[in-house]
Amino acid sequence: MREVKTAFKESTIAIDFDGVIHQYSKGFQGLTNAYDPPMPGVLGALKKLKDSGYRLIIISSRPVKPIHQWLEKYNMSEYFDDVSNTKHPAKYYIDDHAIRFDKKDSSAWEKTIKFIEEDTKNE
Repeated sequence: MREVKTAFKESTIAIDFDGVIHQYSKGFQGLTNAYDPPMPGVLGALKKLKDSGYRLIIISSRPVKPIHQWLEKYNMSEYFDDVSNTKHPAKYYIDDHAIRFDKKDSSAWEKTIKFIEEDTKNE
């Protein structure tokens, strides 16, 4: 297993692919099937983040090759410094399945479990 370098952590934003960049309207359709166009507003947001000096990377459980192909198809490759299926050090992580965990809150785990239980009931 290779070690991921932390030198760019403060200037890096790691962004999930499915449901954040790629619309993913039909859910999982296979690891190599990125079938939808970009999410509304994503191009403007990526441009703004790049213009602000951030290093943008995609992190996904999907294989890298189909993501690269999708980025080429939608002329979005220029915005990303890396595409990976390994978590990289970053200042921020943008993910549609994220749960905000406040490390300063002594009841953070309790709130996390409550959120998961409530979310599971609403499925």
